[in-house]
This record gives sequence, structure tokens and C-alpha cells, in this order.
Amino acid sequence: MVDFGTAKPIIKAKWLQWPLLQAFFTGLGRPKPRRTSIIDGIIDLNQVESLPAWRDGNVLDIRPAALFLAGHLADSVSIPVNAEVIARGEDPLLEETLPSIFLPPRHEDLLLVCGDTETATRVSRHLRDRGRPEVSATVLATVEAGVSSLLPLERGPSRRHLWKPPPWLARHVNLLPPPAAGPVLDLACGSGRAAVWLADRGYRVTGVDWQPEALEMGRRLAFSRGVTCSFLPGDLRRLDAVPQGPWAVLLNFRFLQRELLDAAARLLQPGGVALVRTFRDAPGYEGHPHPRHRLLPGELTRFFPAGLFEILAHEENHDPDGRPAAGIVARRRFALPAEGK
Repeated sequence: MVDFGTAKPIIKAKWLQWPLLQAFFTGLGRPKPRRTSIIDGIIDLNQVESLPAWRDGNVLDIRPAALFLAGHLADSVSIPVNAEVIARGEDPLLEETLPSIFLPPRHEDLLLVCGDTETATRVSRHLRDRGRPEVSATVLATVEAGVSSLLPLERGPSRRHLWKPPPWLARHVNLLPPPAAGPVLDLACGSGRAAVWLADRGYRVTGVDWQPEALEMGRRLAFSRGVTCSFLPGDLRRLDAVPQGPWAVLLNFRFLQRELLDAAARLLQPGGVALVRTFRDAPGYEGHPHPRHRLLPGELTRFFPAGLFEILAHEENHDPDGRPAAGIVARRRFALPAEGK
């Protein structure tokens, strides 16, 4: 979806009807419920403010676009789901409408805003079955229902999105050279969140991945933001599949091919920055990926020696989903040692 404008708060004066005023003043002295009441898996509209998804801004409105434009919960994002798709109950159609690329990370809570209980039940069950355990749903059938709930409302289109870039990139984007410095190469770009996020900020980005489905999702994500990225197929186990730069920025997230890291100095232009975050080994960890695709303790810095790089940031800890990880931000020095020295 391409944004068409900015959501505006609903003008309260339009809704100052006597029954609503009564509800408002009656509710002033009423304590807020401490626990969320759930009936048939649906959360009462008046209690959504207690949910982590509300606090984190992960609110997805799947009602028809016209209902969303007329009035929606503040800071929610619209991805309309066709009633026929819901009625048919076919998972592939729902997956096409609500691909994970447009949603928050799977480990984060998500709140669905639906027009009826059947939709809320079916779509929340679909997302849970797709590996997203923390999904809640509420029903907002009319704007009047939202007003009487006293929740903050807006009308018009929204400019927000629910998907997020890799946290390591969001934290250290200030360490990258400006867009005018040159192009960005995203190795093992997957569905393109990092690439599109940077393109949205003026960078020229090329992403490479071996999965055509992921690349197509990246193109779809770029289209939704009105930006252009170049997504190329390539088997990064072969160095000849890597586009030769020089590049101003080199990105590599959750993919470990040690030969690629060895080539960082050759791929980057002087002053270029490598921003890498990938899996590492840790005592007792037995999850994905296989140990040979995890960094050893302290290994990441060895690919960025002091004679070639200035280390701007380095951490070995855990990603938000709990997996052990290591990250580095390294700037290539302007003068490199001569060959053979």
C-alpha cells in the first residue's frame, strides 16, 4: 500500500452527543480494569490499552479501507483483508494478503482490529498457526463504538508501518556514511527489510539472496513504501555471485559465510562501513542454525583487523528473539597496506 497522506485526529466536537458525554463523565471515576477480559478469544475494546501490542504500537487494522479511513485506533496500520478470503478460510489466500514481511517480528505481540468476531477469530488463529504466538484481537464495528470506548482515534490514511528493520541497523544507522557517499550492498537480504528501510532514507540499495520468493517479497515491500531497490538472485556461497563495488555500505544479517567477511575490505570503498549482525555460538544453545554457521566467541573482530578497519561498535549478546548473536560496525580505513605487506 502506498501512503496517501497522514492520519488526523477525529474532531471531538463532531462526536459530543449527550449519551457519549454521559459515558465519559460516568467513566471518570471508574478504575481501569487490571486484567484483560477475553470472550471466545476476543478482547474487549475498552481493555486493549493493557496489552503489550498496544504499548509497542503493533496494532493492525484489517477492516475494509473505507471503515479505516472513517475512523481507526490511533497509530494503527491498515491492511484490509477481503471478506471473501476470510469466508473461504483458505490459508494461502490469507498468507498472500498478510505476508510476514508487513508484520512485526514474530516474537513481538500483535493486536488485530476487526469488524466482527468471526474475522477476529479466523485471522488470529491463522497467524498463530504461522508461528506468531502472541496475537490478540478486538472488534471495532463502527466509529461510534470507538468513540464510546474513549480510546484515541484518528481518521484518514496512516503513514506508519508495522515491519521493522534489523535492530542492529536501527541502532547504528547514524554511523553509516550519508546516502550521497555511494551505494549499499545487502548480502543475504532475505525479504528486504533492511534494504527498503535504508532506501526509504535516500540510500541506493542492492540486495542479493538465493531465494526468489524472498526477493519478490522485497520488491513488494519496496513498492508499498514507494521506493526502488535492486534485488538480485545469487548463491553467496560463491564469491563470484557478489556484485563488485566499490560499496559505501556493506550489510550482512543472520547469514554467515566467512569468505564474504574476508572480502569486506575489497568490497568497500575507502571510508565505507560494514554493518554485520549474525549468529554466534554460546554454551548450552542448541537451536538454529547448525554450529558451523555460528560465530565462535570473539571471532567476528578477526575479519576486521585494525590495520584495515576502525571498529565503531561491537557486541556479543543476544538478539531480541533470544538467539545468541554478535554484531559489528567497522569503517574501512582510507589507506590500505600495499599488496604483500
